Amino acid sequence: MAHHTSITDKPITSVDQDKLKSKRYALALTEFISHSDTPMTVGLQGEWGTGKTSMMYMLREQLKAKDIATSWVNTWEYSMFRGAAETTPAVLRGMLEKLITSCEAEGQWTLKDEGKQTMRKVGKFFTRLGNQAIANRTGLDLMDAASGDNADVVQAEIADVKQDIKEVISKLLDDPANRYRRVVFFVDDLDRIPPTDAVEVLEALKNMFDIPNCIFVLAIDYEVVVKGLESKFGEKTEENEREFRSFFDKIIQVPFSMPTGAYTIDELMQDKLAGMGIQIPDDYKDEYAKVVGYTVGFNPRSLKRYLNSFSLLRSLRDADFRDDPEAFDGDQPDAKDDLMLFSLLGLQISYPKIFRFLVQDIQYVDWEPGMAEKLSVNLNEVAETVSKFGDGMKGKTDEVWEQIIYGFCNRDLGAGKRDPYLKAKWESIVDLLNLLRDTFSITEGKKEEDVETLYDLLGRSMSFAAITNVDDDVAGKSGMEKRGKVVRFDSMESKYTFLKEDPSINQKALPLWRSVGEMFEAFVAERDCAIKVTASYMPLNKGRDKVAKLHNCKAKKLIIKGHVYHPVGAPAPEGNPHIEFKEGGKSIPDQWSFTLYSAEGLPRLREVIANRIDELG
Repeated sequence: MAHHTSITDKPITSVDQDKLKSKRYALALTEFISHSDTPMTVGLQGEWGTGKTSMMYMLREQLKAKDIATSWVNTWEYSMFRGAAETTPAVLRGMLEKLITSCEAEGQWTLKDEGKQTMRKVGKFFTRLGNQAIANRTGLDLMDAASGDNADVVQAEIADVKQDIKEVISKLLDDPANRYRRVVFFVDDLDRIPPTDAVEVLEALKNMFDIPNCIFVLAIDYEVVVKGLESKFGEKTEENEREFRSFFDKIIQVPFSMPTGAYTIDELMQDKLAGMGIQIPDDYKDEYAKVVGYTVGFNPRSLKRYLNSFSLLRSLRDADFRDDPEAFDGDQPDAKDDLMLFSLLGLQISYPKIFRFLVQDIQYVDWEPGMAEKLSVNLNEVAETVSKFGDGMKGKTDEVWEQIIYGFCNRDLGAGKRDPYLKAKWESIVDLLNLLRDTFSITEGKKEEDVETLYDLLGRSMSFAAITNVDDDVAGKSGMEKRGKVVRFDSMESKYTFLKEDPSINQKALPLWRSVGEMFEAFVAERDCAIKVTASYMPLNKGRDKVAKLHNCKAKKLIIKGHVYHPVGAPAPEGNPHIEFKEGGKSIPDQWSFTLYSAEGLPRLREVIANRIDELG
């Protein structure tokens, strides 16, 4: 079966296509609209991409089956290539034209030529209004138009036109030759046109279409109405908010907020990914759903953009592996890599500032006070604040890295102001990073956490997720470049120089780290090995075989950590007071972890690594 590499952002047009389980809302609204008193205006409220158009299509489908005439106008289309003054008359004229077109398509426009002539007369009135507004360089305001120099004439003409519309619709519904008993006008994309234009359209609908047996379903975002009314009421405050709400309530009798919190977003996600040939393993379905909740949330349009980006970056990663397997240490990307890439991309899309810090130092579990200082976070103030939290909240801020995230998201930007978005989202960021930690570094039944596996997966996916991130400034550091797969330094010495300037690094342990790095370089010269100096760790390979890897010195103690590869099942070598070796366990059965406490342990480490190279021939 052929798969697409992307998904389009088209609304659904039938309840049969519903993957969000919003059908029940569509059916309930259909029943309400079918039997409500008229005239009535229903406002589908929700921000960009929450499924308002899809809901309207489902409503139209159901209403047509109930002998109800419908008219659909997309206000954005009527605003294209038109000035603000022309938009409202064009929309009003379009509502009537679309009603005729819709009825004719169903063979139910039973009025004779007289009805069409009346509609043309009304249409010409709206056209003339638009032309007059252009000539006067003003917008359309029916109330203002009725209070000008020719107030009496204009008022009479408006009344006549309104009566004409009423009579035509009444005759259509009363005609026994068709099945219609009421009309529903759908007005879409009001939140895509300029806010002041949207307000004009709303006012015109109220003034011109206040007609029995007519129901209006509007797709609108309340915040757009607020912006459109600021010229009348000023910027919204607690004192004048009632004026904004009163206008909205005057126009819309039944507000309906899109039920994004009830969407089954995981089913939509799995369906769209499957259409792109990407299957989510059963073991990770809950994790994918949680990642979406922590990042882009339950906005269907945002999710589709997210999945398209994921599909692209996943394809690029797999193409890079086919081209250069050694860049991935020979390990083909698997389900773990997919979940990590998906998670990092979500972090990059939703929290680019936090993502930037993770790019600079992916070993977030080991972040230390130096990182807080680098980000201008006062850990003492954070500790004082979180001490007042309840037990549940304290559990999300009991580690230094969590306190750094909390402190940055709640930092003072000046004059007591804080970033409202990050302030509201700090828990989601902490929850996302803890999800990755729990999934990839904590193994059930294992006494010691294996953060190195977490960091390895982060390193493999980080630079792919960073491709679409304009805030990534790590590659600008001297001696570094991004080669599409990982961020690399041109030499061990350039990385050492970089680490010396990083306050999150244990500077006292850095000389010992450098000694291990120099040992790796000696193996390169003496034993035909190779090293890659990446942002998070430095692997030592012989051909395509893995030998060892050295991690950055992030520990609080004066120690250096890393791994030495070995055949599965081989017992860990003996250490000494200066170096300790441990078996990797189930999560990394082919690696011994080592902890180097002092330079006196270097000879033993050299011996173990040399034996590994000898085994490889």
